[in-house]
Amino acid sequence: MHSNLKLRLKLRPWICIILGAALFTFIGCYNGGSMVKQAQSAALSSRLAELDLGKFQTTLPRDPETSHYTALDFHLFGTVSRAHLSRVTKQIKADEFRLRHEMLAAIRKSTRDELAEPNFAQLRARIEKVVNGILEDAPIKEIGFYQLTMRSP
Repeated sequence: MHSNLKLRLKLRPWICIILGAALFTFIGCYNGGSMVKQAQSAALSSRLAELDLGKFQTTLPRDPETSHYTALDFHLFGTVSRAHLSRVTKQIKADEFRLRHEMLAAIRKSTRDELAEPNFAQLRARIEKVVNGILEDAPIKEIGFYQLTMRSP
């Protein structure tokens, strides 16, 4: 019995080394090409591109108290992931008239308070909702202005 115990104690470090080497070998196996493709795909879908949504000119309804109107002249863009850019561009061209009509209708609902906001958060949110309501899969992440001019008499 005593010799059996000695044999086990002598073999224990070797068994640990062999099991550790086998475990290390299997854990260390990976497909480098597959990992690179996965990282590139993740980077491509997380990078955003600007998509021109067009130039618009409209007049808001007259203010009931002052009878003044506000004229708006603006150029919009939306941000979309680079992976979806070509698909979204094609869809915008296909639905251009509907998109334009609904965006102008949404913009005409703007109040003077919304237009007085420094970052136009409510106006941007309304336009984004309209655009994503028309586009499949709601790919627009954010709305921005290349240019925005407001004129009141």
